[in-house]
Amino acid sequence: MCGILGLYGYNGATVDPLAVLKAAQTLRHRGPDDEGYLLVHTSTSQRELRSGPDTPANIAHPRVEQPVSFAPDLVLGHRRLSIIDLSPGGHEPLTTVDNDLWLTFNGEIYNYLEIRAELQALGYQFHTEGDGEVILQAYNAWDMDCLERFIGMFAFAIWDERKRRLWCVRDRLGIKPFYYVVTADHFGFASEIKALRSLFPAARRPDEDALLWYLVIGLTHNAPRTFFADVRELPGGHYLTIEDGRVGEPVKYWDVDLARSRATYNYADPEGEFLRLMRDSVRLRLRSDVPVGTCLSGGLDSSTIVALATEQLNGGRMNSFSSVYPFKGYDERRYIDLVANACHTIRHETSPTPVNFYKRMSDITWHQDIPTGDASVYSQSFVMELAHGKVTVLLDGQGSDELFAGYLSYVTAHIALLRKRDPIRWLKEGTQFILEARSRFKTALNTREFAYRIWRYLMRDRLGRTSVLLPELAARGRAYDATRQERDLAGADDLNKLLYLSVVRDSIPALLHYEDRNSMAYSIEARVPFLDHRMVEFALGVHGDLKVKGAETKVFVRRAVKGILPDEVVNRRDKLGYPTPYTVWTRNQLADETRAWLYDRVMRRGWYNRAQLEKVWKQHSAGLRNFGNLIHCLIAIEMWHDRCAS
Repeated sequence: MCGILGLYGYNGATVDPLAVLKAAQTLRHRGPDDEGYLLVHTSTSQRELRSGPDTPANIAHPRVEQPVSFAPDLVLGHRRLSIIDLSPGGHEPLTTVDNDLWLTFNGEIYNYLEIRAELQALGYQFHTEGDGEVILQAYNAWDMDCLERFIGMFAFAIWDERKRRLWCVRDRLGIKPFYYVVTADHFGFASEIKALRSLFPAARRPDEDALLWYLVIGLTHNAPRTFFADVRELPGGHYLTIEDGRVGEPVKYWDVDLARSRATYNYADPEGEFLRLMRDSVRLRLRSDVPVGTCLSGGLDSSTIVALATEQLNGGRMNSFSSVYPFKGYDERRYIDLVANACHTIRHETSPTPVNFYKRMSDITWHQDIPTGDASVYSQSFVMELAHGKVTVLLDGQGSDELFAGYLSYVTAHIALLRKRDPIRWLKEGTQFILEARSRFKTALNTREFAYRIWRYLMRDRLGRTSVLLPELAARGRAYDATRQERDLAGADDLNKLLYLSVVRDSIPALLHYEDRNSMAYSIEARVPFLDHRMVEFALGVHGDLKVKGAETKVFVRRAVKGILPDEVVNRRDKLGYPTPYTVWTRNQLADETRAWLYDRVMRRGWYNRAQLEKVWKQHSAGLRNFGNLIHCLIAIEMWHDRCAS
């Protein structure tokens, strides 16, 4: 896990290595262990490796500040967090023996040992023990088709001196980030937008339509567009190339193909296939030369990972990290206790308070580079801080809800779809949903708030934000929504089509973004076993009827893990996940500070109907309605302007 960046000049333009060094300092949290730089004059193949302030003394390259005998037009930079091969052999930018391929790489190729053995059988030799060299030799052997063999999370750039080509790649699900800026004479890329803001000061220009879309729709990701007008995001499952001064368009190299999935996975035994894939995914993600731990919320997803990881430790104990709150509707300690005791984990817990809440959220916003969608990032950041210094790798349950229909919106959609397909079943499951839904979802809400939430889900008006925005601005936000890429999963049932959109477009990109930035803020590598691409391909081929029944979610997964997890966890009736009692706090400890943000900052922006905004605050603070998420987003816009766009 690392931070990568680069700057490529074309049409006669050169690159200042000191500008890249300065930008790399903004990514130090992603790689505090080492840094390195490759300076290249691409037309003559002159090159030099340089070091920086954090380069270990045993890597004896000249400092990047020292004069260079040529004018480089390509500089690749790397900040290293050492996970695999802790020796100097893992230093990057990394090259092959003949020095004609150069790599800067963020992430992990989990099956690197298997690919390495395959390449050795073909005659390739290795001089390091890491996965970076496996990428280079796989590219040597199979060119761009090497991507088909990789199981992992990765964002990398390879300078191919033979072809005078810079190849930039992001993993299938977009777990690792990759952003870029294109100008008339430069191409720059980086793991985080803040590094590009350093390289291209003009890239701070906000995309106001994107911000209005965020307020109207509530989403944060619309790759390749970002909240900055001049910054682009390489979508997951895509690569792009820069050759002969031309920056190519992103090329899709992977998508879910159900025909391929049905020929690959065992759908006759979905429970058994789920466990087979999950065990192998966890096995690969336990590969590390540094300590590994797991997040543990007590939910089905993180508990499954803890249990399957513990199975593979041969008597060893897993470090587990949890966030707990002593509030009804937020407290998961009972389930955490059950799993931690059953798996004999080494427990670590944090109980965040609202002290300095807005200061910490401002710092989180700087790390995120985007306005955050809700306050769950606050609790998540405390878990990452807790893990810092104890482990360097954390496994987490991200992705399961989107693959196996764990959210209320998926359940209501499934029931609505049943009405036409199977009216008798619709009546039966609809009744079951009404009887059970209150105990399974949003237990932190009172009955009136929950009923209102259900109504909005059924009316497909999940956020109802437009009343506070001026009408012409709300219209701009809705118009921007039309720019989202249309995606469809051919051959899928209706529920899986919805889940597919959540995985590739609507939900997972944002959740992966939050987790990557929150974890890397504390130099922690977060790994997500449910988002192994094999699990994604398999899961989206399991019919929706096996995932939802009445108000019960993840039906066949619960059957699969019965006997592996405590029954109370398998059958638990509520759904939380990184709950943060922001609504409780804004009505109590944070009431004055929240009001000040709204009246002194938010209302001054000139985007809002003041009377409506005052009504929102009065109803919320009085406990008549829960506008916690809307209030969070209004304040998040101001924090983003302060920390990222100014």
